[in-house]
Amino acid sequence: MKNEANQQDTQQKTLQNNVIPAITTVAMPLLIGRRKKMETAEQSGQEKSSKPKQKQKGIAVTKYELSDGIMKFFAAEGFPKKRWVILKEIPIQEITNIDSFGNELSITWNDVVYWFVLKSSESFGGLRDQIQGMLLEQQKTVENTESASLRKKELTEIINGTIDIVDLSFDILMSLHEKRVIWPRLESLVDKLGKRWSFTGQTMMPLNLDFAEVSTAIKRQVPKETSKESYNLLKLIYEYFNSLKSDDDLKELRLNFQNAKDVMLAYYMLNDVLFGKVVGEVDNVEESLALESALLRLVNESSFKVNIEDLRINSFEAEVDGDLVIVNARAIFRDQLKQL
Repeated sequence: MKNEANQQDTQQKTLQNNVIPAITTVAMPLLIGRRKKMETAEQSGQEKSSKPKQKQKGIAVTKYELSDGIMKFFAAEGFPKKRWVILKEIPIQEITNIDSFGNELSITWNDVVYWFVLKSSESFGGLRDQIQGMLLEQQKTVENTESASLRKKELTEIINGTIDIVDLSFDILMSLHEKRVIWPRLESLVDKLGKRWSFTGQTMMPLNLDFAEVSTAIKRQVPKETSKESYNLLKLIYEYFNSLKSDDDLKELRLNFQNAKDVMLAYYMLNDVLFGKVVGEVDNVEESLALESALLRLVNESSFKVNIEDLRINSFEAEVDGDLVIVNARAIFRDQLKQL
């Protein structure tokens, strides 16, 4: 048995010695050869990709014309009587890049580079500078439009947000001057405010309002403290709008910093006149004249079209229709804000 096992081991080793060198001798050269071919192909591909692309052959033009925002290139055809044929028309606003080299001009339009060669020795430099200037102005216009749109959006947001707080703050002050203060009603008013209100703009200063103090004063049912905290809210909003700098204004907008200031000033005056009616002020001519002046300024400087007669606050009777007059006057004013 041992001899048979030894004999099988010897045959297996002999087979391995005969096969393995054959595999090594035949397969390895093939593998090496295949690898060399692959390396050669890769190197060839790299050399091809590293070669600079040849410049596209330019379109020969005889003359060019720039009018109505369109760049036109012409060639003369026909003999002996020549006629001008348009070779290419390119809208200036769609050009993304332009450069020139003597009498050669390159224009990138719709992600394609077009080359033009002037048959005369005239340089394209002047045309290049003119179009670059137009593209720069176009870019400025786009940026200004985007900036103006963002500014209008932010002004609208902060006016609409704070005007609600102004209404609720004045409502709290008016409620405190009633014969009997209904504290649950005041609590419901302050609940509408929530805990805080904040505004963070990209073109304007942030504004953060916290209603915790006025809420606490109402829950404690302390009139003087409640009145003080309500006034503080109104003061913070007023000071914010009053601090908007005219140097940063976009005066071409229908709703700009100055208009926003005038809007809030007029709205404060409207609520102040209504407040005076609620507390029974008979002679509030000064406040009414100030409101009329503010409204007139808005009419003259913007598309705001409300006058003091439209607000119908002169026939105010607090005990009869006071709440209705307040709601209607505010609604008329707010409706005109949509026109700004």
